[in-house]
Amino acid sequence: MLSSDNQSFSIKVLSTGDVFEVPVNRTILHVLYENGYEVPLDCSNGRCGTCKTRYVSGEIDHRDTALTEAERSEYLTVCVSRALSGQVVLDLPAAKSAQPVARPVAIVEAPACVGCLNCVRFCTFGAARIDDSLIGVGGIIGAARIDKDLCTGCGLCAAACPTGAIEMNINTHDQIIDTIQMLNTDALHTGEQFGIKAASSSPLAKVILFACSQCRAIAHQVSDQQNLSPERLANTQVVDVPCSGRIDTLQLMHAFESGANGVMVAGCQPGDCYFNTGNLHAAQRVNRIAEWLSDCGLHRDQVKMVNLSPGDSQNLADGLKELALKVSEIGPGPTQEQRTADQPEAVHA
Repeated sequence: MLSSDNQSFSIKVLSTGDVFEVPVNRTILHVLYENGYEVPLDCSNGRCGTCKTRYVSGEIDHRDTALTEAERSEYLTVCVSRALSGQVVLDLPAAKSAQPVARPVAIVEAPACVGCLNCVRFCTFGAARIDDSLIGVGGIIGAARIDKDLCTGCGLCAAACPTGAIEMNINTHDQIIDTIQMLNTDALHTGEQFGIKAASSSPLAKVILFACSQCRAIAHQVSDQQNLSPERLANTQVVDVPCSGRIDTLQLMHAFESGANGVMVAGCQPGDCYFNTGNLHAAQRVNRIAEWLSDCGLHRDQVKMVNLSPGDSQNLADGLKELALKVSEIGPGPTQEQRTADQPEAVHA
């Protein structure tokens, strides 16, 4: 088969007639986003198939691991597929705007970088490097630089950065913290909205469930089902992240600090992570938090990681029930007790 590595090609959007050149060092996804065409995206490396797009004509060099052979006769993944020659005609709706679409990428604040190489070690796509032309913290020569064309937006480098010099343009650390805070502060006893009483008269435990893009749909489905069950022991709220490796220890601890009784991280099975090693790093952080909880006189069983296969709702449901039972047995921790004490007493007429 001919190689498409060293040749450019063009794409044509059937609905508008727009024609764009795709250079050697760019992908169809890059070009579409730069010209206002937004395509659903979860991985940027051909593993999830979220960005699959119907093509009408063209000889395609399929490089994904998501599509079946039957699908490849009709679809391509715009994040990695290339044309072997000529032009590819895509069946896409017109762009909603002429403005470029923001794609998730990591951004480095060079003056805060200590040149520790964590980002280089954690990135499995070769997007991170140390650039000697940049000045890091304290005037050191060399700081991290992220190649936005190679960046997949997983957030592994941001989670591993010890100084916060690396941040995501989407799914920022502060956005994740704010989401945790909102879910813990405003969490409703969901079933009660529909007149469903909990099995116990005791206050429901709060569980924060972090879910990667591969586990997201199952996480929301299972948590909603359990929240609406009369037998529920906990109210579970889901925090969406692009990859379980995006979650850092500060975010895990903040879930407890802001009122959660239990925390769960849902990630892919080992070897199946869209970003190769994100779930392995997440497991290390969960274990670290468990040790910290134990060292503080709390319970290591209040934090848990579950590895899921696609569609594996049963293991998640079982894991959440097990965690809910455990935190219900343990009872409220110091942060929950303090929050209760801080609440003003109800005034009765």
